[in-house]
Amino acid sequence: MPNQISLLLLLPFLATAVETCANQQPSPLPQNYPPAMTQNPTPQSPQPPAVTNATPGWNKNLKVDDVPYDLYIPNNYRNRTLVVLPGWNFPRTSWVENSRLIEYAEKHGYALILPEMLETLYESSYYPETELKWNQLPGGEFIKKRFIPEIQKRHNLLVRGGNNTLLGLSTGGRGVALIALENPGLFVAGASLSGDFSQENTPDDRLMTAVYGAYANFPERWKGRDNPQARVSEWIMPLYLAHGTADDIVPEEQSRLFYEALVRQHGKNIAVEYHPVAGAAHDYKFWGGQLPAVFAFFEKTIGSR
Repeated sequence: MPNQISLLLLLPFLATAVETCANQQPSPLPQNYPPAMTQNPTPQSPQPPAVTNATPGWNKNLKVDDVPYDLYIPNNYRNRTLVVLPGWNFPRTSWVENSRLIEYAEKHGYALILPEMLETLYESSYYPETELKWNQLPGGEFIKKRFIPEIQKRHNLLVRGGNNTLLGLSTGGRGVALIALENPGLFVAGASLSGDFSQENTPDDRLMTAVYGAYANFPERWKGRDNPQARVSEWIMPLYLAHGTADDIVPEEQSRLFYEALVRQHGKNIAVEYHPVAGAAHDYKFWGGQLPAVFAFFEKTIGSR
């Protein structure tokens, strides 16, 4: 009985305490109190399109028709592809064996495609006077109609809209120009080292004569579709040019005249650089030494897209 009386006496006080707590407002936070943190997902870099039918590293002795090619996929592939063209009758392995090309491909994330082009001028046609035939199809036509479409289909590389680039030396430098002209818009940048672009300036060239016939008899062939300098009005690709002033195989003026024609035609609307290198010859000491500048040019061009 005493416990019941004590409980009855406490009930009014308990009711008052409950009501006070119910009506009490929470204390405001200080003005400098940090707001609650929300978890935002870390933005992810877009993944490059998957390369198909190839593994990281070397994929060698592949073929389009009867033409071999090698494919190198770097470990950090970054949606960048480089078609690598050797000089006249150089094997497709020449660039890799004589320069640090693989090192730069790995550093910058470039897939490398190395076709076996050997003895071609990247010609678009054969003629009755043609004594030098690279293959059943002329070299330039093969690249355009067979090689590029097959690489696109087989490996998901060289697709339109991708960061496709070109690198060539000597006759391969000529190939860079003709492939860019014959496939407009496909390549975002190119580099031509010690290339030749205006064969009418060397009318006694034996290789040109073997494909196009004598200049005196067929000047329109020498100055037509397969003459890059004659087609500068069609040019749209950013281009890095370099040539050694001591080159005794391809005159330095070939690159200089091509550069001057491009600048006259396009001014500063297209990025074109020319680097004559004093005392440099027609060799891998020069070509390999240009790779840092070549990849810097490619990266700057791709970064500005």
